[in-house]
Formats: sequence, structure tokens, C-alpha cells
Amino acid sequence: MIEAVCWDVGGVFSGRPADAVAAIASEHDLEADDIFTAIFGPYHLDGDHAWHRLERGEIALKDAWGEVETAIAGLGLELTLMDFFRRFGDDPHDRAIVSDTVRALHGQGIEMGIITNNVKEFSESETGGWRSIVPIDVMRIVIDSSAVGMRKPNPAIYHHTLAELGVGAANAVFLDDMQANVDAAVAIGMHGIVVGADPGPAMAELNALVDRLS
Repeated sequence: MIEAVCWDVGGVFSGRPADAVAAIASEHDLEADDIFTAIFGPYHLDGDHAWHRLERGEIALKDAWGEVETAIAGLGLELTLMDFFRRFGDDPHDRAIVSDTVRALHGQGIEMGIITNNVKEFSESETGGWRSIVPIDVMRIVIDSSAVGMRKPNPAIYHHTLAELGVGAANAVFLDDMQANVDAAVAIGMHGIVVGADPGPAMAELNALVDRLS
């Protein structure tokens, strides 16, 4: 039986970073993987890249982005932080289906939670920022990497989340746009669903999973 559903934020409730990077790469005739790694580091790992340290709350955004700008300059690309994050607004897909699914499942008595690799500077407002795109009122817990000092795909953040929710891994689902983050959740026994550019199929998969295990 599914007792809890845990959600990523960026790429699930908003446009996906990978799609924003792909658009930039296409415009500049560069490899998307090279740009993504320069900005976010090898995202299948939890390492020492500036963005990883930023998401663990170890350094400030201004310092991390300085390192990122140096890395992307090495690719012959000039890109400000605001330039990059504006690209998320170019998402062509209606994300209302995600919030609608959250509320519907919560109405069935299933606990909701957030597991986000986030930046402290993006989390300081309790009502604005990323919280404004999430049905935060029905989220029982919010596990923010910059607050807890650990980030996906480190198994510790999933174990921490399950302990906070008080549910077993086999009774929980995790949704994320990054395959490596979903794989890490599945490795500890959770159910995992990857959210694609269009979130509709993932929401259908989630509802089918809940129905099958009810």
C-alpha cells in the first residue's frame, strides 16, 4: 500500500533544467551534457562540484555561481544566473496536472512530502520563491538539501525523509526529473517514477501504481 508520495520541485512543478540546457546548447551549437555538467556538476554523484556544495548549504550562491561562470566560459559561453533561470519559464507544458494530482492523492489520505536539491537563497521566503508553485499547504514535510546538509542522490536524504514521514520505503513513491535521483530512491526500496518533459504520463503512472497497490 502506498502511504506517502515524495516530490522533487524543479523539473516536476516547473520546467526541467535539462530542457533549459538543451535549448541553450542548440542556440550555441554546443553539447548539452557539457553545459549541464559545467553548471550542475556530474549530477549522478554527490561530490565537490560548486553546485553540489551550494545545494548542501556549504557555500553561498554568489560564490558557487562564480565558479560556474568560469566553467561555462571555458565552453565559450557567457551565461548569467538570471539568464539561465529565466529559461524555466519557457516550459511549454501545463504543470497544473502535478498540483492537481498532489491534492487528489492527499484527499485519499496519502501523505505528501518534498525532497528538493535546493539553494538556501531560494528558500528564505516561506511564501514566495519555489513554494509559490507547490501546493505547500498539503505537504507534511519539506526536506530541503541546503537545510539538512545532504542532497540527492545520496541515500541518506531518502532515509531521512522516510524517518520523518514514519513510513517504510516499500510504502513510499518518489518522483523526480533526474533518472539518477529516482534510481537512488529505488535502490533503498522506494518506488520511483521519472517525470519527463510532459508530466502527464508520470502522473498517470503514479495513479496506476497507487490503484494497483491499494
